[in-house]
Amino acid sequence: MKRFVLVVLASMLLAACAAPPANVPEPVEEPSAAVEAPTAAPSGEHILDKLQVVSRPNKVDYFAGETFDPTGLVINAFYQDGTVEENVPWESNTTVITGKMTSATVTCMDKELRLSLNVVREGNLPQYSVENTPEVENSPVKGQTFFWLGSSVTYGVDSEQESMADFFCKKYGAIMIKEAVSGTTLSTNKINSYVERLDQYIADHPDTHVDAFICQLSTNDTYFVGTKLGEMLSDDVRDSASFDVGTICGAIEYIIARAKETWDCPIYFYTNPALIGKTEYKLMVDALYEIAEKWEITIIDMYRDEAFNDITEAQKILYMTDTIHATKAGYRDWWLPKFEEALLP
Repeated sequence: MKRFVLVVLASMLLAACAAPPANVPEPVEEPSAAVEAPTAAPSGEHILDKLQVVSRPNKVDYFAGETFDPTGLVINAFYQDGTVEENVPWESNTTVITGKMTSATVTCMDKELRLSLNVVREGNLPQYSVENTPEVENSPVKGQTFFWLGSSVTYGVDSEQESMADFFCKKYGAIMIKEAVSGTTLSTNKINSYVERLDQYIADHPDTHVDAFICQLSTNDTYFVGTKLGEMLSDDVRDSASFDVGTICGAIEYIIARAKETWDCPIYFYTNPALIGKTEYKLMVDALYEIAEKWEITIIDMYRDEAFNDITEAQKILYMTDTIHATKAGYRDWWLPKFEEALLP
């Protein structure tokens, strides 16, 4: 009898251990739409399960600069009780389409929905490409080597890797060395700096002949102007080993000295157009002018040139993807003439 009681008690204990804790709800599946999981609603109200775009806007293909037209958009709301509310109200958050957009957004029932778009940058159409840029006859720099050092602007990050470097060398039959990595700085405040890459290139290609050296005044260095601008050293300091490459001014002087020591060729620095609008960049341009006077180098200045920067809003849309980066049309039709003026004999 005792054994029977013990067996019953043991069975009850095991059953109690196996039972789920009281008042813990069963797991709930995530909503099928890309919206936050619903919260409890007041008694008698529906609980939203998901929002679904049942009809996309009629127009999804745009050129940069066009106005977003959501006509045709229909959104339905699905509730947890199985009911459906059709064509619920929504509000567009997008007006003008920019060159870097891949979607438009609308707000519906306090949820933001993204609508995929096909945005074409008119300035990157094939007619503006390097391939469709003819080579001039009797080029005065044909066969000469032009070394371009820079970051995303020199690289052509928003123009399918075609920048003024590519257009110039194609048009005039020159040899291009383009040492450009997006997001990098002149100074060694970030990895893969201009200084480090120039040193590496020289070490890897000691016998390379360069006829002209062109360096970008990087917009990425503007983030370090407050603490790392530095200053130009006295006129008698010319040895590359003397400069503090952790500062912007020191890096500029180092790059000039290194290029002169290695190739003894004409040296050019170029600035971005004034669209950048950063006070820090102005301070860098001012410092560059002081350094250029010391070293007797040429500045291809798109920043201070008021006539150059006097373009229409339509041209800005055609030529630029933002305040820093150009399209193929921008490089070829707006920037290139400034470089031709400086680089051609």
